[in-house]
Amino acid sequence: MVATDAQSQIAAKQLKYPKSTFFIIGNEFCERYSYYGMRAILALYMRNVLLYAEREATIIFHIFNFLCYIFPICGGTLADAYIGQYKTIVYSSIIHSVGNVLLALAATPWFFSPRVFSLLALILVAAGAGLMKPCISTFGGQQFVLPQQAKQLATFFSIFYVSCNVGAFLSAITSPIIRQDIKCLGQQSCYPLAFGVPAILMLLALVLFICGKPWYKMLKHGGSIPLTALKCIFHGLRRRLLSNKKQEVSSHWLECVADKYDPQMQADARDVLRVLAMYIPVPMFYALYDQVGSSWIFQASKMDGVVPNWFIIKPDQLAFLNPLVCMLFIPMLELFIYPALAKIGIRRPLQYITVGAALCALSYVMAAYVEVKLEPCYAKLPSPELGQLRIFNGLPCPLELQPPIDGEQFISPLGALQRTELQVEKTRILREDLILNAGLPCMNVGVPENWTREISLSEEESVSYIITDLGGTIDLLRVPGFDDVSKSQINAPKLRVIHNFAGPLTLKSQYGSELTFKLLESDVVTPLIEVDSGTYDAMYGDQMVLSNLQIESGGVYTLVIQKIDSRIVGNLHTITPPATLHLLWMIPQKTVMSIAEVFFAMTYVSFTFTQTPAKMRSIMQSFLSMSMSLGSVVVVLVASVGFKRQAYQFLLYAGLMFLDVILLILLSLRYKYREISPSEDIEPFRVEGAPSPEDVPGQDATKPQQMPETARENLCDKS
Repeated sequence: MVATDAQSQIAAKQLKYPKSTFFIIGNEFCERYSYYGMRAILALYMRNVLLYAEREATIIFHIFNFLCYIFPICGGTLADAYIGQYKTIVYSSIIHSVGNVLLALAATPWFFSPRVFSLLALILVAAGAGLMKPCISTFGGQQFVLPQQAKQLATFFSIFYVSCNVGAFLSAITSPIIRQDIKCLGQQSCYPLAFGVPAILMLLALVLFICGKPWYKMLKHGGSIPLTALKCIFHGLRRRLLSNKKQEVSSHWLECVADKYDPQMQADARDVLRVLAMYIPVPMFYALYDQVGSSWIFQASKMDGVVPNWFIIKPDQLAFLNPLVCMLFIPMLELFIYPALAKIGIRRPLQYITVGAALCALSYVMAAYVEVKLEPCYAKLPSPELGQLRIFNGLPCPLELQPPIDGEQFISPLGALQRTELQVEKTRILREDLILNAGLPCMNVGVPENWTREISLSEEESVSYIITDLGGTIDLLRVPGFDDVSKSQINAPKLRVIHNFAGPLTLKSQYGSELTFKLLESDVVTPLIEVDSGTYDAMYGDQMVLSNLQIESGGVYTLVIQKIDSRIVGNLHTITPPATLHLLWMIPQKTVMSIAEVFFAMTYVSFTFTQTPAKMRSIMQSFLSMSMSLGSVVVVLVASVGFKRQAYQFLLYAGLMFLDVILLILLSLRYKYREISPSEDIEPFRVEGAPSPEDVPGQDATKPQQMPETARENLCDKS
């Protein structure tokens, strides 16, 4: 025995680390950067550029996720039974690359039918990423000769996992910067480049992988062994349904397949069914987890990401927390977390999974709390049978309005009357009596007697009027068009200027930037535009009109500037409140969700590995992937309902997840863990191009080369 170990050590020294794995790791880094870089900005692209409503964008996003989880089943079948892993990876990479390029082209302003081609591109990306998923890590593992290179194989999978997370981490930081901070093609953002960079990385991944072909060891593909077990299960079901119920009932219904299948196959089939039952809670977890890239992104887009005097955090940039937390938390598991949990009786995989499910539910309670705090900042849009009215006082003296709005109203000097819920059926005409308190500031302003003006309201619209000085006489003017009170899709402040004189008005920010409005005599108001947040001074020529104007993220503002005699006066009015909750408030819920992923997702992968027969592990990983895909179906169904408040939807998901926790506990109590024999920890692989046993020092020629089965199909599984 000692001699054998010594021979193995000598053989391990003589076998060099496979050069081919460097191409595979480089391919994985580029492909994961490409996938996550595209996915990080996808939800905002569908809402901001393709102009889908948030509910529609969420549905499309999760249909895309569903396809990403379904295609691995096809990829595994292609690789194992038909064309082999190498060709599957190459062909899927080509499909992936075409999808990325098409998505970048569809994002350009001159591309026709951007919605159609964007959706087609997403189908191609899902197909490419999904078909490749069950092959790439497995293909890397088979480059090693076992058992001599077992330690090198473990190192490979560690590097493989790190490359995946580094790619996800870097893309989550850089893609949002390219999307928002770079202006291109006459747009305020640059989605074509933000999608173009992942496309380039995917093409590079393809080139890297092909370049390694001379050094690859190829696995011969053959028939699907798990198919026999599936036939065994279906045969047992059919025999059970057709059997005479009066006959003696066997201890297990699979025993009735003894006419065709041996006891070992029956035992394997029973193990498979036990594990499949434990997949029932999986869809609900992924229904919540996958919304990190959709609903949570939309929530983040409504928050303030400004770090004063430093930079602005983009809503989709917080995606970097997931790979970062995973990379930091995973090493802590064995050292601190698992020993601490063991002291309170949590030692088994299903217990860890239950902890992850509970943390997932908790993260959605936190998300609902954040949403409730955000709601006061949301735009109050005109509703059916209601209209909105704003009357701006452009005079430096107070005004009074007589009924019929809702009683006598007082408008302070340079103030505004804002009513957001006035009863209107189609149109409504109000006749308002205005009384001017002509104090010293307005001594030179002429006020007609019995001054009455009509105000017209429209259903589901917002209108504005300005009381202004026109050459020494006041009048009530309608601001042309209807008011846009909605927030910016990129959470930028929106600003317009109502004026009664011509000339350039310059806003100078605290950071030194300038914004100039060209005021025209023919217009009462400037167009509503998006501006940068900050503190501004308003300048008319060299004259400072107003100072310290606070324009904050997500707010909608109206700046009223009026010339009274030779003086210029004004005031800044908030139409829609800015985002008062900072983006960093999302860090707790995202951190808890990332920890939940480690406990739930990673443990499920290892649980599947240890609790299923060796030859059934690949197909069971495919079933696990398929159960994950059902989570997206849950999201689509819930999103189709259309909740009036997002907080209610988050609480619904939290409640469903708590029920899932209870289900997990009940299933765990009934589950009997499977005893694993040492022989099942290895799985034979016949490899083309690998040295024969006779040629490898320390290798027993009578034994096949062996490679430890891993949960490789789900390495880096964040799709």
